[in-house]
Amino acid sequence: MNMRIRLTPDETRERILEVAEEHFRRVGYAKTAVADIAAVLGMSPANVYRFFPSKSAINEAIARRLLAQSHALARAIVAEDRPVAERLEALVLALHRYNKSQYVAERRLHDMVEVAMAENWPIVEAHFAEVVSIFATLIADGVARGEFAPCDPQEAATLVKHCFACVLHPSLIAQCADQDLEALTIGLARLVVAALKGGAPPALALKQPT
Repeated sequence: MNMRIRLTPDETRERILEVAEEHFRRVGYAKTAVADIAAVLGMSPANVYRFFPSKSAINEAIARRLLAQSHALARAIVAEDRPVAERLEALVLALHRYNKSQYVAERRLHDMVEVAMAENWPIVEAHFAEVVSIFATLIADGVARGEFAPCDPQEAATLVKHCFACVLHPSLIAQCADQDLEALTIGLARLVVAALKGGAPPALALKQPT
């Protein structure tokens, strides 16, 4: 006799996300319907909607999980016990490689990212805030250790995030696929470190010209 395993609500949610992500990678975000996900799981679409109110909610949950993985990767590098300049370079290079492998090499996932940016998903704004927070933590450590000149870590981190946009943003990485972006990433990291050591006041750069 076949016994059907009863999953907990959390396990069911995870299975829905696993199947949805597999479909997004294989056939694409736009071509995946909730009915497709439900069919693989042996569920009705209505049952899927009990756990996620919309396809967009499924998409957001997948994106949140992927972004959380990149945040964990970044925080682990920040926590290492070595010079801050080395950690900053390693951090940006690791994030560049992660974004390239997840969102550029996986072209169909990249389409999902494009939709997220276009629709202004709250998790995108939260991701940007987390990236700034990660850079701010690292910069503050550099100031405390005497490796960087005194500055406002939050202001500096905001500028640093923009400096690295061309090597971290999936769309920009894709547009420059024919270039050696790893070399550019390292060069930008070393330029940023030099600026932070020199103590250029970030607040001046944030002011609009009159």
